[in-house]
Amino acid sequence: MREKYLKWVLLAPALIIIASLVFYPLVYALRASLFLFRYGKPVQFVGLKNYAELFANKLFYNSLKNTGIYVSVAVTVEFVLGMFLALLMNRELGRFRKIVRAALTIPMFVSPIVVGIIWRMMYNPQYGLFNWFLGTRGFAPTGNQHLAIFFVILADVWMWTPFMYIIFLAALQSVPPEILEASLIDGANPRQQLFRVIMPSIAYAMVIAFTLRFMDATKALDIIYTLTFGGPGAATETAGFMIFRNAFNDIKIGTATAYSWLFTVLIGVIISFFMGWFNRRFEIV
Repeated sequence: MREKYLKWVLLAPALIIIASLVFYPLVYALRASLFLFRYGKPVQFVGLKNYAELFANKLFYNSLKNTGIYVSVAVTVEFVLGMFLALLMNRELGRFRKIVRAALTIPMFVSPIVVGIIWRMMYNPQYGLFNWFLGTRGFAPTGNQHLAIFFVILADVWMWTPFMYIIFLAALQSVPPEILEASLIDGANPRQQLFRVIMPSIAYAMVIAFTLRFMDATKALDIIYTLTFGGPGAATETAGFMIFRNAFNDIKIGTATAYSWLFTVLIGVIISFFMGWFNRRFEIV
């Protein structure tokens, strides 16, 4: 009996923490999405009205589109650049390799609010470096609604590529050199060695890096808040920013929690699909 229940006794503290910090807020948010909150007035039960208003709002679909563009482009570019830098830094580059390795991680340690302010200054229409350089070539990053989301993505890529790079570099250094030597002896060229040997060997790290960065990118708020505040118009308003605006600017708590729940379910489905595909593709579990 003691051995049978010992594992549950040891897991109990972690389960209590998870239940209190994860499941309870989720249940409370689901309940809140069914009510109308107004200052100075009692809370009113409205059922699925908040969800209906959300689906009838064009900005809801616009924020989903912007989030899809933001996440797909940013995470893909960060994944590719992180892998490239990791492969480059995994080689012998002389006496300054350690310094270069450390320097590449600096953007990741800067606060997202500070990153947004820095890039906003670089995009400033009067003295910003990027706005001046691109303005001489017919672009206007501070006023072009179609390109604004991509200039926000550029700031995100600058900040979070080092995250991918660190994970990939650590994984590459754990690959046994005997496997690489054997592939060279068998006649594998660099491309075959990368896709047939290296990537399957670090598939677990690729899953971790992509999943963590994907989930974090879907919550993008701080950089957008300080860089564009969702503008121009609603060109850079993502799901996270729309939830924030509904909750704290428009005081629509019910609508914000309804959107939060829908978005949580959507991201959960996407992550589950991706994990299943990756497991089948690389057979990591």
